[in-house]
Amino acid sequence: MKAKNSLNPAAVVDRAIAIVDAEGLDALTVRKVAEAFGVTPMALYWHFANKDALLEAVGDAVIADLKTPADELGLEDYLREAMTALVDVMRARPSATPLVPQRLLVNEAGRDLTERVLDKLATAGFSVEQSAAIAHYALIIAMTLVVGEPGAETAVKPDERDEAHSAKLALLQSLPADRYPRLRAAAPSMVVCGDSDDYYGTAIGI
Repeated sequence: MKAKNSLNPAAVVDRAIAIVDAEGLDALTVRKVAEAFGVTPMALYWHFANKDALLEAVGDAVIADLKTPADELGLEDYLREAMTALVDVMRARPSATPLVPQRLLVNEAGRDLTERVLDKLATAGFSVEQSAAIAHYALIIAMTLVVGEPGAETAVKPDERDEAHSAKLALLQSLPADRYPRLRAAAPSMVVCGDSDDYYGTAIGI
C-alpha cells in the first residue's frame, strides 16, 4: 500500500490512469483508487467530488500531452500534424480515448490546438461553419483510428484481448475458402495490427 501522505491530486490521477490502462475505463472506481493508497473512498473526495470529476481529470491528463504543430506549416500539413498529435495522445492511452471529446475544448491544450486549426482553415477561406465541421471530422477520424486499430479492442478488457483476437481469427479463417479467399488471407492483419505506425501514417496521409 502507498503511504497516506502520498495522496494528492496528481498521484490520484496517475493511479486512475494506471487502472484504466490495465483494466479499461469501466474498471475505474473511486474505491479502487482509494484502496491503492490504503485509504477510504472519502479521503479522495477531498480532491475529487465524485467519479465524474476523476474521469474529467484523467481526460485532461491525456489531452495535456498534445503537441501543437508549427505555425508556419501550410494548411494540409498542419491538419495532418494536428491529427497526428491527437492520435499520438490517444494511442498512449487508448482505453481513455472516449474521454477526449468531452474534454478537448475544456482543456487548455485542446483549446489551443483547436483554435489554431480553426484559424488555419479560416485563413484558407473556409467559413466558420465549414471550419467547425472539418475540425470535428478530424477529431472523429482520429478517435476512430485509435478505437478501431486492429487488435486494440478498447471495448475488451486488456487481459482478455488475446483470447478475443484468437476467437476472431479462428472465425475468419474458418470461412469457406472459395467464397472468402481475400478475407481469409487478410484475417491476421485485420485482427491484429502488424505495424501501428504504418497504419496511422497511411490513414492520416490519405
